[in-house]
Amino acid sequence: MNKTFFFGNGLNYLSKSALGWEELLVELMRGEEFEMKFLPNLLTYERIRLNWNSENGELKNIIAERLQNQPTNDFYKKILEINFENYITTNYDYAMLNSHLALDSKNSITHNGTEHLYSLRRNTSLLNRSKKTIGKLWNVHGELDFPKSIMLGMNHYCGSVGKIDRYLKGTYDFNHKEPHSPILTIEKKLETKEFDNYSWVELFFSSNVHIAGFGLDFSEIDLWWILTKRARLKSISNLENKIYYYTKPLIQVTREIELEQRKRETLKSLDVVIVEIEIINNNYQGQWEEFIKIMSSCD
Repeated sequence: MNKTFFFGNGLNYLSKSALGWEELLVELMRGEEFEMKFLPNLLTYERIRLNWNSENGELKNIIAERLQNQPTNDFYKKILEINFENYITTNYDYAMLNSHLALDSKNSITHNGTEHLYSLRRNTSLLNRSKKTIGKLWNVHGELDFPKSIMLGMNHYCGSVGKIDRYLKGTYDFNHKEPHSPILTIEKKLETKEFDNYSWVELFFSSNVHIAGFGLDFSEIDLWWILTKRARLKSISNLENKIYYYTKPLIQVTREIELEQRKRETLKSLDVVIVEIEIINNNYQGQWEEFIKIMSSCD
């Protein structure tokens, strides 16, 4: 079975000068700071946007500009060397693509997305020196070169969930798919083992997914929706893939411990395997080395 690597901003934090999401949100408050601790990221953004009293596009353009120089690091290269077939990220930046290009001066990329707002089909092919596709990167929450696609706020998230729902029900349609090639329901795909590869959403049902460097906040409603859908299908469909969530032991969590415990309990109930690796002496790089060893050896 194919392997998919799903990552968030935790991988960027291994870079010395990376800009963190919370740091950026505080910057965008422009002096009108408020406590974010108990607010989901969705509502934090909505409140900031209201404070700006401007068009949504202006704020997204500023976010895209600030994140444009997000650095890469050696762990991106180590992950690329595992040779996953697919890479999914909620990040908007190009650290993964830059690492791919740095691995070999003759590597190249091809952008395949035709979407301007949503990102169900948005992906970039990673090509080797022979111009063969060796993997795909899916920017599922948008990307910097297309600021309108950056997924922030309730409207964008809820609209995305609606499209994901239609895709899994087989009612999603778009202009660039092959003619006379209807999208099957996810139940039919699992029964026939015929997957269309149009969307990253399918990978949560057709490949083994390794999630690391991602907090999976409860406000990530699109991803929780997919996980709950998969869990419901598990009992009635021929669903053989596995989903792994890599994190530190609960005993090392320093804030919102009860919330984190509830999240892990929920993930387990949704048939997600929790992989805990201890952080020793605040050495996050050592933890990631262990993550990579496990991912390399797993199916």
